[in-house]
Amino acid sequence: MSARLPVNLMLVEDERIVAFDLKRQLQGFGYQVGAVVASGEQAIDRIAEEMPDLVLMDIHLEGRLDGIQAAAEIRARHHIPVVFLTAYAEDDTLRRALDSRPFGYLIKPCEGRELHATIQMALARRDEEVAVEQSEQRLKLALGAASLGVLEWNSASNRLTGDSHLGMLLGHRPPQPLDEPWEVFIARVAEADREAVRQALHSTLQDREAVCFSFRIAGNHASPRLMEAHAKAYGGDGHVQRVVGILQDVTRRHHDETLLRQSSVVFQTTAEAIVITDAERRIVAVNAAFSRITGFSEAAAGGQNPDILLRTAPTLERYASCLQAGNPGFWQGEVRCHRKNGNAFPAWQSVSVVRDGAGRLTHYVSAFSDVTAIYEAQERLHHLAHHDTLTGLPNRLLFDDRLRHAIEQATRNDQRCLLLFLDLDGFKVINDTLGHAAGDALLQTIGGRLRGVLRSTDTIARLGGDEFVILVGSINPEYAAQLAQKILEQLRIPVPVGEELLTVTGSIGIAVYPDNGSNSQELMRAADMAMYTAKSEGRNRYHFYAEDMAERAQQRMAIEQGLRRALATDALVVHYQPRVELATRRIVGVEALVRWQHPERGIVPPASFIGIAEECGLIEPLGRWVLQRACREMLATVDMLAADGEFHLAVNVSPRQFLGSDFIGILQAVLVETGFPAGALELEITESTLQATERSLSVLRDLEALGIAVSIDDFGTGYSSLSVLRDLPIQRIKIDRSFITGLPGNENQRAVVEAIVALSRALRMSITVEGIEQAAQASVLEALGCQEGQGYLFARPMPHAELLRLLADGLPETARRS
Repeated sequence: MSARLPVNLMLVEDERIVAFDLKRQLQGFGYQVGAVVASGEQAIDRIAEEMPDLVLMDIHLEGRLDGIQAAAEIRARHHIPVVFLTAYAEDDTLRRALDSRPFGYLIKPCEGRELHATIQMALARRDEEVAVEQSEQRLKLALGAASLGVLEWNSASNRLTGDSHLGMLLGHRPPQPLDEPWEVFIARVAEADREAVRQALHSTLQDREAVCFSFRIAGNHASPRLMEAHAKAYGGDGHVQRVVGILQDVTRRHHDETLLRQSSVVFQTTAEAIVITDAERRIVAVNAAFSRITGFSEAAAGGQNPDILLRTAPTLERYASCLQAGNPGFWQGEVRCHRKNGNAFPAWQSVSVVRDGAGRLTHYVSAFSDVTAIYEAQERLHHLAHHDTLTGLPNRLLFDDRLRHAIEQATRNDQRCLLLFLDLDGFKVINDTLGHAAGDALLQTIGGRLRGVLRSTDTIARLGGDEFVILVGSINPEYAAQLAQKILEQLRIPVPVGEELLTVTGSIGIAVYPDNGSNSQELMRAADMAMYTAKSEGRNRYHFYAEDMAERAQQRMAIEQGLRRALATDALVVHYQPRVELATRRIVGVEALVRWQHPERGIVPPASFIGIAEECGLIEPLGRWVLQRACREMLATVDMLAADGEFHLAVNVSPRQFLGSDFIGILQAVLVETGFPAGALELEITESTLQATERSLSVLRDLEALGIAVSIDDFGTGYSSLSVLRDLPIQRIKIDRSFITGLPGNENQRAVVEAIVALSRALRMSITVEGIEQAAQASVLEALGCQEGQGYLFARPMPHAELLRLLADGLPETARRS
């Protein structure tokens, strides 16, 4: 029945004969007796040296320690089993012996086989204990390695117990085993999780199924710690007595899982394509953006080399050195890829490497985005930077570049290049009266028409506003004249804008390189001066640059600046030309005409500066000044002559002034300020003013409501529509002097006047004839039915003081009826 041999024993016996006999018996059973000592002190001293498998201990020994005390010490220090061998069996001795947890208790004298059996049983028990201890140690180490704490809840006592690691998890410092009431434990749990913990434990009590639950530990932590518990109820005889489980701090794991979920969301939802490959560049994962950008599904891409799949250039080999150990392990740059349908696209790609703990490369992570939109945006920005947004034509920046290149090429090839500078006549009036939307629509149509008359090698650009330039290379000047004429013809074609049909003309200046300029700046300046010459000569025409234009341009600038000073310093004057009733030769009104009292040139007639005022934007303040000065000077005269019948003051109004959004307000302010009666005021407008029908009609009706009369000046020289005239509240037509210069002998002019008179009667309008210089003309016009006239026959324009003398003295004898 030997459990295991050899076995090393220590014998503690203070009687030598007994000790000798026991040793002999033990050796007879095959045991080794390594040490025989007589006292407890000796046993304790020798035990570490001998390290026997078992100790046979007498209870009553020599010395300070008895056998029970020595056995307890040996058991506590070295975990060596002890069997008591004694002649005593009193209750007190037995009780003390039991406290030392002996492995046997024999009464001397004992039979040898009984001793042998007891030793074998003790050794077998010790082997089982060692196995259990080792198992417990392994479990403890495993729990420690996994940071697990063991817990046990006794439902009967409502107490929670656990190992030291559990105590540490729950906040005990230093770690120590846990044994506390349920109330103490549950108080550590975050309040929001307490009910869930109770329900989980009671659930396993009821059905004995394992449960898993998590909860947060409250306390003075920087942030709550998250615990995960696995527990199950156990018991016997059908009665559940306890719940046993493990507890683990999963705060870090929960944090990592959250990061993984977030990373997964980023991976799947990011707009960038992401490709993960192994070390051999085989695709192991792609995200949704990769499939969306390239057209390849994850299944189709799996296992493929991304550079081959997408035909990427450059490939990884070009930048592999950046990814090697010791280098940044990262590369980014632009590559060219191909979609599944074969279309190429530019991409911005970044490539990173993933290494394991030993530094070995395990994966590549590539991220790229389709930058096609960026290139398209750059192209759009480049187009916007070099083209006019309204017409799509090249702008000044692009035109200047092309002009420089054209000049360089002409210089190398000993050729010419031509520059045409176009400015639209009357565009500012349309833009100010009908609004910017109408003006923009007009410019877009004109821009398209101009493109249509050019060759593909010619360049047209819009400089801004209503200014266009055309560049023609390697062509003789005759072509520029032909092209200019084509442009003017295109401009004369009416342009439908909304409900309006607009007609504009243009003035074109032409300059030739190298004849009129050695560089782009000089050539542009020459074309600009030629354009202003075309305007000054009547508009709607073209003009080549001439050497004397620079001087005229200087004069024009001097007039513009002088006119600005004249307005600011009140250096302008108003002259008045009488209007005469032809039947009675009585003065029934005057026309106010502005004059410039120049400090060096004397009185400057309006023909020398009105056109410049319109071009430079001074016409509106100039018109207001004339209106205000004439109303103030003529107020007393009108009041004095009103008793003898009607007497009107006629004031010319430019189209831009008339169609301005604040014209009626300005007019009312002048009448209030001067006190001039609205019924004695007549405004003269040109036929071109009526092109903007809707706006004109609105202003005319406002004037009619104020009692102010309106006449059409220079009738017959413009583009009046009879259907328009029929519906407008206009009281007078003024016949231009060009229709009467041949009277009374010119029958054609007589027929024209008769037609105008017939028209005025049909439209219930009065007639005033301008430019009457001969008495015979006055007589014929009176006979034809004209009511009023003005001209040198009656009086020239004169200052206010001279007008007062004329009114007092009457017309000269030569102007009266014969």
